Amino acid sequence: MNIINIRCEIANLLDRWQFFGNLGCASGRISRFTAWELEHTYYSALLFDFEMRWNHKTDHAGLEFGTGIFGYGVHFRIYDTRHWNHFDNCWEDRDFNEYFDANS
Repeated sequence: MNIINIRCEIANLLDRWQFFGNLGCASGRISRFTAWELEHTYYSALLFDFEMRWNHKTDHAGLEFGTGIFGYGVHFRIYDTRHWNHFDNCWEDRDFNEYFDANS
């Protein structure tokens, strides 16, 4: 469920290829179920973008900020490493290391 979702972008109408590239990423653990991530990207289809998102009761819920100009962007997020179980209306109880062991 989105609590806050603000997005503003100006597209590059002359771009035909819409190239995306991940230029770098750093991440780490904050607590048992919380992690952070800082990502630097290039997406040729955008001249400007700004995004702020805060969601709850969804997979990897948390806070996210992003901004970019001329295709280059920086995105930062703090998120819950668990998945939301919609059937039982609760978090799946897996810690940070179990999540990465299962997905690597």
